[in-house]
Parts: sequence; structure tokens; C-alpha cells
Amino acid sequence: MSRPTRILVLSGLRIFPVISGGQLRTAGFAAALGRMGYEVLIYSLTGRRSDYSAYRPGYRDHRIDQVEPSVREETYLGPYPAIVHAISRYRDRPRQWIPAMLGSGRITARLRNHLAWADAVVADHAYVPRVPGPWTEKPWFLLSHQLEHRLLEQGSPAMRAYAPAMRRHEVSVATEFTDVFACAEEDHEFFRSHDPSGLRRMPIVRCGVDPRRYEAPVALRESTRRELEVKPDARLLLFAGSRYGPNNEALDELRAFSEREAEFLTAHNLQFLVLGGVCPAPFRTQTMIATGRVPDILPFFCAADAGLNPITRGAGANVKLFEYLAARLPVLSTPFGVRGSGLVPDEDYLPFEIGTLRETLGRWVSERSAAGWRQRAEAVWARHRHSCDIDLLVQRAVVEARGFPGPSGAR
Repeated sequence: MSRPTRILVLSGLRIFPVISGGQLRTAGFAAALGRMGYEVLIYSLTGRRSDYSAYRPGYRDHRIDQVEPSVREETYLGPYPAIVHAISRYRDRPRQWIPAMLGSGRITARLRNHLAWADAVVADHAYVPRVPGPWTEKPWFLLSHQLEHRLLEQGSPAMRAYAPAMRRHEVSVATEFTDVFACAEEDHEFFRSHDPSGLRRMPIVRCGVDPRRYEAPVALRESTRRELEVKPDARLLLFAGSRYGPNNEALDELRAFSEREAEFLTAHNLQFLVLGGVCPAPFRTQTMIATGRVPDILPFFCAADAGLNPITRGAGANVKLFEYLAARLPVLSTPFGVRGSGLVPDEDYLPFEIGTLRETLGRWVSERSAAGWRQRAEAVWARHRHSCDIDLLVQRAVVEARGFPGPSGAR
């Protein structure tokens, strides 16, 4: 008898429900595998604060979530990883505890069983190494989110100190894993240049999303705008992001711009809508509405008239950009913000730097109506769906990757 091929995704942090772009990438990859017929288990080494606040004597040490028919997540709630992770965040250190723990083979009995169960293993992030044991003979793949050493090089002095060691580790990835799923040309070229065998194909799985997640009736747009107390003729520019250094810096620039250019924004009925953990607490000014984290992003994407990406540093690609495209929002972005997407300036998005944002907003207001820009966004989506739809991306990548098993295994 045949059975679905079993894929174990090994992650440092709990994935579902997603609250960051990185989690959205992993969740989308796992869900796409599930829809292809694979049986997918995500095993995460740490939970979230709310998971531990409920901890009590006799409390189970694993959280289990069935997130889709063929995808479930198990999260280890033991104290050691949680404490070490909290300390590393407090001290502004990278997640070196993950390779230290997994590389030593000090893992739970459940993880040992899952490694034995799996037909193939996907390491979520370069911090996750191959775990010593008999399962190293199985195919192991890295789901790359970015070049971690590049991001560390842009961080605090404490982070920069770890960058050389992280780079050495990422060099070794190209020979230690069966293959790598890259997120953009930058990491694809880096890993390929350090693969002396040339056997690994390193397919690019861009930070695509499931477009069905962004489909909604017109009534939802209208009701959300009423709840936000937005005027019918106002144009909302959405900036979505998690609490992450480059996002935080971009928000600071955006807030300064909205204060400096309040008269211009008001005269043109423009408001910024800031969505997600990039702003820890909700607030409202004449020109900016911030929601903080929300349980469902869809209403706010529906309410928006454009997607704004003011990011000027980082690594990899911005998932928010692919969300904007899937939601059929016209995109205004810095040139850096569209890296890894293939979008063409002026044809697919309006480019700006923070110093030219006023001029770009004026252009956006004057060139087309909000409805006209949405029609153009539909055309942009049609041109780029092949590089934005996570199902299409994963379907191509697993065929191209070296040694990735098909969806039907043998019993």
C-alpha cells in the first residue's frame, strides 16, 4: 500500500498562527506541500509567551495544532529552550542556542521519533543544523529565509560579532544539505558559489503567499473603513510589518514624514495604515492609523488603496510585498524593498526614497483614481503570479530540487 510522503519541518520558533513574514514563509511552504499530497509535521522548539503563562504542574510539555488536513505543528514547551531564547533576545544575541542544542543531539524523545518517522527533513532557517543520528542518511533540505550573516552585519555590535561565524556556517550549508530552497537571487548565488560539487540545484522559492488568503467581498472593505472611521474619499496606504529592526526604522521615518507633511497629506486625503507588531500599541493621528497586532489581516488589506514598503535595509526579500500583490494592491516601494521580486519600476510599482516620498504620493494621486490603480494592480498580479503564488513556487521547486521525494511514499 502507498502512503503520503512524510516531511518533517524543524523550526526554532512556533509558526502558527503567523505573526511575522518569516513565519508566513514557513507556513506557506508547509501548507503548499500539504496541498500537494505530502503529510507535513512542523516541530518547533519554543512556543510563545502565552503558551508558558498557562504552564502549571502536570501541564503537557507539547502543544499540538492541526492547522490544515495534512499539516500539523507540535511545539515543545519545556523550560530550557524557552529560557535560553528569552535570555538571547534580552541580551540582543542571535539564535545560536538552536544549533548548539540540535547539533549536540540533546533533543526530546518526541523529536527523535519524528526524525525516525520522516522520509525527508526541512530545516527552517540556517540556524537549524542537521541533527546527529541515523536520520542524517535521509534527505535534508534548508528552507532559506535570507543570508543570516548579512543581516547580522547590519545589526548591533553584539550581532555583528557573530557575523563571521554565521558566514562560515552558511558556507558549509552548501555541502551539508541535500539541497537548498533559496528565497531570492542573493542567497541562491551565495550557496551555489560554495557548492564545489555543483550537484545541488538550489531552486528559488520566493516569499510567495496563498492568494486565496486575500480574497474578500467588497462589503468587508466598506465595513472595515467605517470601523476605522476613514472618509469615503480617503486613500489609505498600508504598511504591514512585524517588530523587526528594518521595519522599526522604516516606521520611524514614516512617522516623521507624516508629521512633517501633515498639511500635504490632509490636502490630498491621504492616510497611512500601519498594520502588525511593528507598532506594539494602537494609536491614531490625523494622518496615521496604527492597529498593532490583529487576529485577522484580511479586513485591513481590503480597506487599503495601496501597499507601501519603505524598507531600506535587511536581507532576503520582504513577504509584505508579495502580500500586497496577492491582495491586488498597487505598490509604492523603495528600490531596496522590491529585491527578490522581479518587479520593474514604474511598470509594476512606483519607486521612491524617503526624500522623494511626497513627490511619489503626488504622482500616485494625480495619475489615476483609486479604482484605476486597482485595475493596474490586477495586471501586475497577472504578470507576476508565477513568482508570487506559493503553491506554484513549491510545486516547481520540489521537482527541481535534488533528491526531494515525490508526494507518494511506500508503506
